[in-house]
Amino acid sequence: MTLLAAICLAACAETKSEIKVTGDLGNPQPTFLMGMFNREVLAEGKVADGTVTFTVDTVEPTIAMIGRSADGRQPLCPVIIDGKPIEVTVKDGNAEITKGSEQNMMFAEAMERLNVVSSPLEDLMKEYSETHQKYNGEVPEDVMEGFNKRYDAIMEDIAATQKQIIQENKDNLVPVHFLRTAGDALGVEFVESFLKDYKYKDNKMLAPVVASISGEKNKLPGAPVVDFVGKDLNGKECHLTDYVGKGKYVLVDFWASWCGPCRQEMPNVKANYEKYKDKGFEVVGISFDNDKAAWEKGVKDLGITWPQISDLKGWQCAASDLYNIKGIPATVFFGPDGKVIKANLRGEELGKTLAEYLDK
Repeated sequence: MTLLAAICLAACAETKSEIKVTGDLGNPQPTFLMGMFNREVLAEGKVADGTVTFTVDTVEPTIAMIGRSADGRQPLCPVIIDGKPIEVTVKDGNAEITKGSEQNMMFAEAMERLNVVSSPLEDLMKEYSETHQKYNGEVPEDVMEGFNKRYDAIMEDIAATQKQIIQENKDNLVPVHFLRTAGDALGVEFVESFLKDYKYKDNKMLAPVVASISGEKNKLPGAPVVDFVGKDLNGKECHLTDYVGKGKYVLVDFWASWCGPCRQEMPNVKANYEKYKDKGFEVVGISFDNDKAAWEKGVKDLGITWPQISDLKGWQCAASDLYNIKGIPATVFFGPDGKVIKANLRGEELGKTLAEYLDK
């Protein structure tokens, strides 16, 4: 019994992971090891003889970021903490894993592949900035169209590469990084299909990905309204279902008083509201404000007259997860039966869609 107990204790004990960073460390030196996605400081590195050494307990495999600051604003290199030693080399301000476990070396290769397909984006942005200055901000429409096409092509290459990397690494943690950082570019169908048989599908780092899939599904055409509870400007509790599914076409507009693009889009929403409000059309604003006074002022300044709901929790707003809202302004357009017709209607597309359903 004593021998068995000793074996059990050894097996259950935390494993120490050691990470060494060498090369041109720069200033400030990379002395912080943080959780990749929560930015929790896992360890502070010790500097000796031009090498930074981190020692961290490995309770379970996770992805971490080596950084130059404790606030996570100067990230340098992501690594997979899996109980095996890792070496990272810094050169010309860039860092890469040069020694580690098999999955860490696969991770390093994957990051390099992503860098190759992403590099044209940096060149494109530089060219766009120069063109923007050349035309004093008034870039001709045909030139702008060319930039947009090139941008879309690069983003398609990036997404395709990410998907390929994910599919090639079904038995390690490499996909977690790309599933978390690619946002919605990979598509709900691809992500959901991959997770079914993924070895680490229940890893806690993927919880936001699972939530995003659910939120994206709630925006798909034909999806029934998912209720949201908040308060109106008078402090009265109200539900999204007080308006959606009551026989009208309803545009749910996710916005905030502090959001510049939201304020720029609001005249378009207002014009369409005035045009169709007597034809069975309603708008409901879901505010991502966390300050009621600012919310009230925004509504007044913008001349908004339609219903407003908020829980005043900013980006922690319950509606953010329910509908996977990662950026605002964002919209979801519901039919009289309370089912989604389209999402992300803005600009001319909003007017065209409303005309299709209400100009009868």
